[in-house]
Amino acid sequence: MPIKSGSCHCHKVTFQVDVENIFENIYRCDCSLCKKKSIVMKPVPIEKFKLLKGKDNLNSYKWNKRIAEHFFCNTCGVYTHHKRRRDPTQFSINLACLDGITMPKEDQIQWIDGSSHT
Repeated sequence: MPIKSGSCHCHKVTFQVDVENIFENIYRCDCSLCKKKSIVMKPVPIEKFKLLKGKDNLNSYKWNKRIAEHFFCNTCGVYTHHKRRRDPTQFSINLACLDGITMPKEDQIQWIDGSSHT
């Protein structure tokens, strides 16, 4: 599978993902947190995600049922990935953090219903 590299804005957090089709199953979530982050996410199995640098520079945020864990850089504040509530065996990565990515058109992005999760 093709390996894609990514990072936060200041490059203190870097990672790689091993994915076949980077634009397959991309989504936005309509929960209160994701709406405020306004990002496009790509789910990947946890074992296909490798944090290369910056573990000590990551902070996390959990809310509601405290299952999902959202990670962001302590320096620049950019959200890089999160452990999914819907499937805790996956991370979702911030697609915009990947190197060399041209962001997809809105009609390629699926919306998921996170706002109905309590």
